[in-house]
Amino acid sequence: MRILKYAIPMVFIVCAMATPSDAKWVWNKETGWMDTPSTAATTLEQRYKYALSLLVEQKYINAVKEFESIIDADPRSEYAEVSQINIGWAYFLNGDYKRALKAYEKALQKYPGTKRTTEILEREYQLGIAQMDTNEEAAISVFEKIIEKHHLGPLSPDAQVKIADCYFKLEQYEESLDAYEKFLENYPKNEWVPYVQYQIPLTKVYHEKLQERNYGLLISAREGFEEYLVSNPNGVHVEDAKRFIEEIRIVEAEREFNIGEFYLRRKTPSAAAMYFEYVKSDFPGTIWAERANERLEFLRMIEAIK
Repeated sequence: MRILKYAIPMVFIVCAMATPSDAKWVWNKETGWMDTPSTAATTLEQRYKYALSLLVEQKYINAVKEFESIIDADPRSEYAEVSQINIGWAYFLNGDYKRALKAYEKALQKYPGTKRTTEILEREYQLGIAQMDTNEEAAISVFEKIIEKHHLGPLSPDAQVKIADCYFKLEQYEESLDAYEKFLENYPKNEWVPYVQYQIPLTKVYHEKLQERNYGLLISAREGFEEYLVSNPNGVHVEDAKRFIEEIRIVEAEREFNIGEFYLRRKTPSAAAMYFEYVKSDFPGTIWAERANERLEFLRMIEAIK
C-alpha cells in the first residue's frame, strides 16, 4: 500500500509537466497526438511558420488545414494571401493537381491585382508541366489559362509552346501545327523560335504518316527543314534536319520516277523522259537518280528519244 500511495502523485506530476495548462492536443491518424498552434503559436506569424513546417515535414493535408485556418482567422492579413497560394502548393506536392489549380485560381480571384500574380502563374505553369506526361488535355487547359490571364506576360510564350507540344504528344497534328504557328505569329523574337521552326516541319512529317503519302505535306516539311538550316546554321537540330531532308528527297525522287514509269508503260516515252530527267538532275546521289539515268540511256538506245 505504501508503494501505491507514492505512485499516484508521481503520475500526476509527469502528466502535469508534459501537458501545459493551455495545451490543446489533437489526434490525427497521420501524425498521432500533436499540439496545435493554439498552444505553441498565438500569432498569425507563428501559425504561418507552423504551417510551413508541416509542408517541410510532408504533412500536406495538415498544412492545408492550417493555412485555411489562418485565412479564416483574418482574411485581410498579410498571411492570408500567401497562405492561399501555399494551399495550392501543398496540394501540388501531394499530387492533387486538380485541387492545386483551384487553389491558385482562388488566389487570383480573391486578390486581383496582387503583386504575386507572376508567382501564382509560375506555379500554375509548373502544374501544367507536371501533367504533360499523364494528362495532356488537363495540361493544355492550364497553359491556356495562363495565356488568357497574362497574354503579354513572361510565361505566355512558354505556355503557347507547351500547348503545341501537348497536341503533338496526343498526335493531334493539325492542332499542334496551329499552336506552333500561332506562337511564331505572336512571339516572333522569342528564344523558343528556333525550336518551333524545327517542330513545325517535324509535325508535318508525323502528320503525313497518318495520311499515307500526302506529298504536298512532305514537300512543305522539307522546305521547313531547309528554312530551319538557313536560320539556325549552328542549331541543336541541324543534323536531324539534314537527315529528314535527305529522307524526304528520296521519297520525292521515288514518286517522280514512278510517274515516269507510268508514262513509259503508256508508251509515251517523251513524257517519261521528262520525269526521268527531272529525277536525274534534282535528286543526284539517290538510287532513283541512277535508275532514271538507266531508263534515259535505254530510251536513247532504242531511239525513242533524242
